[in-house]
Amino acid sequence: MSTPPSHEAQRAELHAEVVVRAGVAAEWELPARHPAALLLTDRNVERVLPPALRALPRHVLAPGELSKTWAELEGVLQALDDHGLDRDGLLVCCGGGVVSDLGGLAAHLHRRGIAWDALPTSVIAQADAALGGKTAINLGPSKNSVGAFHAARRVLVDPSFLESLPEVELRAGFAELLKTAVISGEPLLAATETLSPQGLRSAHPEALDVLRRVIDTKLRLVQADPHDHAERQLLNLGHSFGHAFEALALGSLRHGEAVGLGLLCAARLAHDGGQLEARLRAALLRWDLPVRRAGDLGELLALMSRDKKRRGGALSLVIPEAPGHVELCPGIAPERAAEGLAAVLA
Repeated sequence: MSTPPSHEAQRAELHAEVVVRAGVAAEWELPARHPAALLLTDRNVERVLPPALRALPRHVLAPGELSKTWAELEGVLQALDDHGLDRDGLLVCCGGGVVSDLGGLAAHLHRRGIAWDALPTSVIAQADAALGGKTAINLGPSKNSVGAFHAARRVLVDPSFLESLPEVELRAGFAELLKTAVISGEPLLAATETLSPQGLRSAHPEALDVLRRVIDTKLRLVQADPHDHAERQLLNLGHSFGHAFEALALGSLRHGEAVGLGLLCAARLAHDGGQLEARLRAALLRWDLPVRRAGDLGELLALMSRDKKRRGGALSLVIPEAPGHVELCPGIAPERAAEGLAAVLA
C-alpha cells in the first residue's frame, strides 16, 4: 500500500516555479524530460503566440467563460489522447483564466495526471487563476464547482501580453488586484489605488511592482494552506457574491466585473461605517468598472446558496473589516447576505 503524501509534499506540489518578467514567454522551451507537448489556447490569444509556442500542435477554445464546460473539457482530453501524450507529456496553457482553469483540470485527469505549464495572458490569470493549483469547470450556473488541485509546473507571467489585451478585459482584471490588495493590507492597497490602465498595460515599474506583490500575497496564502482549509479561503473575498452576479448575467458580465461588485457587497457587511466600501467604490469607478447592477434578490440568494464554499449547508463569506484585517465568517444567514447585496443592487 502506498504511503499518502505528507503535508510538506502536498505543499510542494502546489508551489510552482513562478517567473514575472517582460519577455519571459518568448523564452519558453520544451524540457528534455517532456518529449511531447500540446498547446491549449483560445482564438484571441492564438494571434499573439510567441514563436516557440506556434510550433506546437494546438487545441483552440472559443474565448470566454462559456467554454468552461464538460464538452470543452472532453475536447481537450480527446486532443491530448489524439496527439499521443503519455504520462511524460506536457500541456502548455497560454491564455486567460478560462484556459488555466480548464487546462489544469484536463492535465490532472489525463493519464491520471500530467505536467502543465501556465503562460497567463490576462490580468486575472496572471494575478490569480494560473497560481496555486486550483483548476475547474462550471456545472451549469455553479461556478467552478467541478475541479481539482493540480499546480502548474511553471508559471511564466509576462506583462507583455497585456499590451494586446482588450481594454474591457484589462479593466476587469483590476478588481482581482484590488481584492488581493485588501487582503494584504494598507501599503499594497494604497499602491493599487494609484494604478492606471495605461501603467498596467505598459508594465510601468510601479504597476509591475504591484503585480509582483499581489502574486507574492497569493502564493504566501497558498503555501500556508494549499488545499483551501483555512487562510487560503480569504482569497474568496468578493467571490460568493460575485459568482452569483456572474451566473445571473449568463455571460454578459465579466468575472472581474462581478468580483468588483462582490467586493462592495462584502465591504457593506464590515463594521467600519462604510469607509472601506466607499474607498473600493471610488477605485472601481476610476477604472470604469460597474458599481451598480440590476438583479432579483431572491435569484441572487438562491445562486449563493449553491456556492461551492458552503460548509454544512451554510454560507461562508469573507468580510473585510479593514485593509489587512479580513475574516472568514461561517454560518451567514440569507438576511445578512441580502444586506450585502443591497450595496450594488440597482
